[in-house]
Amino acid sequence: LPDVITQTNAIKQLSALGLDVMELITDNGYYSDNNLAELLSCGYHFITLAKTSLKWIKPEIDKHVEDLNSITTACSYDVETHCKTVILTKEFTRVRKYANHTKGEEKGSEKKFTRRIYLHIYYNHMRAAEDRSDFEQDLMDIKQKLESGAFTLDQLSKSAQNKASQYLVIGTKGGKIHVTFNKKACQERGRYHGYFALVASHEKNAEEALRRYRKRENIEGMFRAGKQSADMDYVRVWDAETLRGRLFVQFITLCYYEYFSEKLRQVKSTLGITNGDEKHDTKENLDMERKLFSWMSNTPIYAQLQWFDTVECVNISAALKKKRWTTEITARDKMYLEKLGIESIK
Repeated sequence: LPDVITQTNAIKQLSALGLDVMELITDNGYYSDNNLAELLSCGYHFITLAKTSLKWIKPEIDKHVEDLNSITTACSYDVETHCKTVILTKEFTRVRKYANHTKGEEKGSEKKFTRRIYLHIYYNHMRAAEDRSDFEQDLMDIKQKLESGAFTLDQLSKSAQNKASQYLVIGTKGGKIHVTFNKKACQERGRYHGYFALVASHEKNAEEALRRYRKRENIEGMFRAGKQSADMDYVRVWDAETLRGRLFVQFITLCYYEYFSEKLRQVKSTLGITNGDEKHDTKENLDMERKLFSWMSNTPIYAQLQWFDTVECVNISAALKKKRWTTEITARDKMYLEKLGIESIK
């Protein structure tokens, strides 16, 4: 079954909330013809990342290489990225889920149909350099592993084996494994470094399609924060009501988490910068702020919270029970708390 069928019931439930028009933004796990056919048949709006190596996308890239290297196609909000939209009429095939005896259509039979789709092609020269570096580094690593004798070809990962078969020539010389590069294949692959493509059902504008696609990163970021900071890795509940309560508490937690994150961003933006206050602009204070900035930049939020979890009050019994004890707090910790508006321990 196409992957998209797993989302059908959830979309139907959302429609009960009045969300009649929705748009699915997906990564390149959904670019297959079967998935696109199912999305189009159901009438869903979608934008999905697609591989540039697909046989119906690569020729379109070849046609528009010159345009994508022109300043006239530069994206208005990201000038390093150039974009071009191609309107295609493509034939799709869908497997019938139900039989229609009136029309003589059997369950499982194929139905062909054509739809207009929008292929948005993008080129980023910075990404091209990164793609080339990653590609060449991967091939060099495979070459060294094979020539050193540490690995045989069948001991490499499937991905490495595929790359070796396409871009390397493996032989023996003097009784040893000798590996050279398939120059023609490598050059052909290099032609498409820096390119990526989005396929859309309704969005005609390449810049807007890219903007919407990038918004999915915000949602993925929230899920990542939830798993790291709100105990969302595993849902340990027995019934739907408990699940709703758990998700509600996690939602509130994430709201506080994001509020705290923004507060930390504001604090970091002021650290180590003179502001005209003589007491603040001393070398000693600015050096301390820069150390605090370095610590905050290299310590994730959950680790910062865990660090301050060790600063606690301790009640001592016996003769000293009336005295208030605290664990050690450093000058950096004191500055951190004061910058956040929290009264630090004296």
